[in-house]
Amino acid sequence: MVRSVAWLVRGGITLYNLMNMSKSQIDVAQLQRRDPSAWTALLRQVLQTDDVVVTAVSAEPLPTSLYQAKIPHLVRYTLALRGHSDPITCIAKRTNRRETIFYRQLAPHLPQITPRCWFSYLDEEQGWIILDDIPRHHLPTNWSAEQVETVIQEMAFIHATFWNREEELAELGFPYFIGNKVYSLKELREEQAIYFEQGPGAIISSHALQHAGNLAPLLVQAANGLTVLQELGGWPGIITETHLQALSDLLDDPLPMIAPLRELPLTLLHGDPHSRHWQLTLFNEFYLTDWHKLSIGPSVLDLVNFLEQFDLLFVNNEEWQLVVREERPITDETMIDTYLLALSGLLPGEFNARLVRQAIPAAQCLYVLTGWMSAFANWFAQKPSKITWQKVNKMNDEELKGTVFRPLVAFRPYLNGVFNRFLQAYRKL
Repeated sequence: MVRSVAWLVRGGITLYNLMNMSKSQIDVAQLQRRDPSAWTALLRQVLQTDDVVVTAVSAEPLPTSLYQAKIPHLVRYTLALRGHSDPITCIAKRTNRRETIFYRQLAPHLPQITPRCWFSYLDEEQGWIILDDIPRHHLPTNWSAEQVETVIQEMAFIHATFWNREEELAELGFPYFIGNKVYSLKELREEQAIYFEQGPGAIISSHALQHAGNLAPLLVQAANGLTVLQELGGWPGIITETHLQALSDLLDDPLPMIAPLRELPLTLLHGDPHSRHWQLTLFNEFYLTDWHKLSIGPSVLDLVNFLEQFDLLFVNNEEWQLVVREERPITDETMIDTYLLALSGLLPGEFNARLVRQAIPAAQCLYVLTGWMSAFANWFAQKPSKITWQKVNKMNDEELKGTVFRPLVAFRPYLNGVFNRFLQAYRKL
């Protein structure tokens, strides 16, 4: 990958100039009402030509993942053009403030990696954006080793572009993933009331609060998941008493996990660079979408997030379906080496590969705590009794398919690997 990293400068336009650019006069309500004249004005602005007229606009809601119910609303708009037999399509998305700001301010500096933004509208914390409709010709189920390596290299390029630029990113209002905020127990009780009233919020120690920074609310949620699993007696074959004790230790004293991550330079994190958010086209283009979870933090968190979810695939037929990759085109170690080599080349003299590699176990532990442990609390909101749970875990895959526990068929082998790696990482802290 031949790339140069220049901090937010293209053609003499800087970040601060972009922030002061005048807002488009195109009315968002007219676009949402599918007014052809408004879409004509927008398309002329995007294509930089007056030789285009939109005659009709249709809208098609797009399905979202069954396992990610909070993904912002997506709609595909199809624009019929006067004098043209082929329509033009684009994607509109209701999203949050941080993704809207990302596409306004930062995406123009990553044109080879992010879809072009046609239009953005921001109303306090809610946004609405229109993006290029990027085809996904190569599904993650069929990625080659070379394609995976290119995805890793592109992710490294994003991190290198914003390396050590946390102050500028913070000025845009992007949150820190770890940060140095010190939560009081009172603040947590107010912010995470449900976990204190109905869950185990009180098990978070004052020591943990002192060192957790911005992670404190996530650790409270993790504690809720841990308590659920403890009451169920773990998950036979996946989460044993040894796992539960390790999780409990990290919630009581997260410093061994957090300290290695605080030593790393900060950059822009995507937050969920799962393969379902990458669009690979026939033209050898690689685009990363869905930036609504972005934050400021050490790049190793994105790397580990990608690695840990690499085998977890979402296939969209009539509805989203979870499948687990049966055969890998590439190993974890090769992906890690690819990432470290890419950043070393992009940031000569600035990047310490050894320090990042040493922080991988900490990132793996944090991934499990902030991801899977809170997810378990949601999964088992209608918690089965311990006896029912024991019966479920004695059922084979065919027996489970006819029950409400059907998703476990795919998750059991996958999570077995996740928690085995977690235990190995915990022992390296």
